[in-house]
Amino acid sequence: MANTVPSAQDQYMLELINRGRANPQAEADRYLDGINGRDGDLNQGVRSQDTISTDAKQPLAFNLNLNTATEGHAQWLLDENKFQHRGEGGTNSRQRMQAAGYTFTNPSGNGENLAWFGTTGFVDFTGLVRKNYENLFIDKDYRNRGHRVTLMNDDFQEIGISSLQGPFTSRGRTFNAVMSAQNFAYSAASGPFITGVAYTDAVTDDDFYTVGEGIGGITVTAVDTTNSDNTFTTTTWESGGYSLDVDPNATYDVTFSGDLDGDGQVDDTATYQVTVGSENVKQDVVSDNLPPSNLPPSTPPNNPPTAVEIDNDTIAENTSNNTVVGNLTTSDPDAGDTHTYQLLDDADGRFALDGDQIVVSDGSGLDFESNQNHNITVRTTDDGGESFEQQLTINISDVDETPTNNPPTAVEIDNDTIAENSVNNTVVGNLTTSDPDAGDTHSYQLLDDANGRFALDGDQIVVSDSSGLDFESNQNHNITVRTTDDGGESFEQQLTINISDVDETPTEPDNTMYGSGRNDRMRGTADNDVINGEGGNDVLIGRNGDDLLNGGLGNDKINGGNGDDLLNGGLGNDRINGGKGMDTLTGVDITSAQPGYNEIDILRGNADADLFILGDSSQVYYTGNGINDYARIETFNSGQGDQIQLSGSIGDYTLEKNVPGLPKGTAIYNNDDLVGIVKNVRNMDLNSSDFSFV
Repeated sequence: MANTVPSAQDQYMLELINRGRANPQAEADRYLDGINGRDGDLNQGVRSQDTISTDAKQPLAFNLNLNTATEGHAQWLLDENKFQHRGEGGTNSRQRMQAAGYTFTNPSGNGENLAWFGTTGFVDFTGLVRKNYENLFIDKDYRNRGHRVTLMNDDFQEIGISSLQGPFTSRGRTFNAVMSAQNFAYSAASGPFITGVAYTDAVTDDDFYTVGEGIGGITVTAVDTTNSDNTFTTTTWESGGYSLDVDPNATYDVTFSGDLDGDGQVDDTATYQVTVGSENVKQDVVSDNLPPSNLPPSTPPNNPPTAVEIDNDTIAENTSNNTVVGNLTTSDPDAGDTHTYQLLDDADGRFALDGDQIVVSDGSGLDFESNQNHNITVRTTDDGGESFEQQLTINISDVDETPTNNPPTAVEIDNDTIAENSVNNTVVGNLTTSDPDAGDTHSYQLLDDANGRFALDGDQIVVSDSSGLDFESNQNHNITVRTTDDGGESFEQQLTINISDVDETPTEPDNTMYGSGRNDRMRGTADNDVINGEGGNDVLIGRNGDDLLNGGLGNDKINGGNGDDLLNGGLGNDRINGGKGMDTLTGVDITSAQPGYNEIDILRGNADADLFILGDSSQVYYTGNGINDYARIETFNSGQGDQIQLSGSIGDYTLEKNVPGLPKGTAIYNNDDLVGIVKNVRNMDLNSSDFSFV
């Protein structure tokens, strides 16, 4: 895939973004004045956890792979007359960035903003690009102002922008539109960058880039001032922009060479000195404001350090030799200076210097009862030879010098075998401790509970999760116990709990029914029934009792009736009605390779607190086929205790309300894959009791 370079409109959009990032409060004053009666409120509408600081943010640098991804998505949105983050083939923005060649190496992250504006008349391309930026920054009527938060996110270093013209139809009207897409990213594989734009300022003469002012073909060279072999070079695009991926923590002479003043001669040069830390730095060159030609950049004077600090100034008496007291740091007006240290006064040999650390040299001289503090003197010297001397006080803390308490030496359990499937809270065995200090009492902590299978009750190990005790899967499990004596000394011991076999041949309930493999209709009794539909499109009715109804193959209709029922749809597009009672509704065959794939099941809880299962501890249901497989949950009522069970953690899911093309309500996405719709319910919150995660 050939990479696309930024157009002049793309460069203009980037300059608007970087202007806002350089001074967020000024941008808020520019666009948010008067919003909700609060002038210039940068955080108007923003969630507290996303609060935007007024500090300057690092400028963003163009990445051509990201530019390719944005252009492809913007064109697809115009071609398909869609406005959504999900793109061609169901892709999300990160997948499109990777497909275009962008490499994500952790730590990494990404984001995407979309905007469009249209008119039925003449299209002012540049004006509509500016309008799209304004709308993204203002972010009116968008919950939590996520577009503004993304624009101001200081983690992002790179960006791709594409603004394309074309017809776009909305609410039955077709507009001459400009579609803008922005892809944001950062990755340990790239950066920091020196970035900026070469321009004439001849169109508007306002000290700000606009379309038509870019100077293309300018050579940009960055040379490390301490190592001339460390050189980076590129050429400005036709839009005037450029991006240089350089080494961090270095100072560069950045030279622009070419026809900067538009006289047709390519011998113009302009040199600037740029210091780069861990973040991007912006350096523009403007033809009507060039620095004096060919003058070597000045070297700033080296200033002496101003202070020496130690991050810890207290040490316990009698501390052993070579124990670290604290780490030394230096205050120096010259950013980036490195420092070496000398210990001029070591408090009569009590302390020594190890690199940039003060350590104990003679622990016998640290006696709280004799002296509670000692002075030392440290000299710090920067790499330019300037130095500073500082007296530091090391405080001595008191220690209880009563005889030493010996730690325990072993933990034993008087029984190490338990039958499989033993009920929760069954006692496995009693713990005891071996300790050389006679008369010590001990308390216990369970550091490793064998993935929740066991728990600690006082000095007893008890069963915590009987379902995890399966002889056929594992005949033993290891736990780790810490014993602590009343003097605070502890010892950790791994113990092995053996699982004994139990005859688990199931007894089939009396009220068990099986289908014929055809389209069956089966009704339960007033007792607890087990009804298995097997094959065919079956109708299963539980009636009274706590029933277990399994649809099996086919498109089944399942009605639980009264009682607390377990209702399983199995394969096919099933309709499940819980009826009265606290029912558990599962639309899929959980034993299949991809439960719920290509199924659309309808789950109705009705009365009482019902549980809707959309995933278990090992897998998410209804994934792999986009909007063509999901559970449609009807009659959901949080007031009566209904709950939706999801697999994984809250960070794996997002909610969207009233998604076009889908039934009205709240759509549940797992990493951009639709897994469920809660019909006619809005304003749901993943943090509420409506959801549980396993």
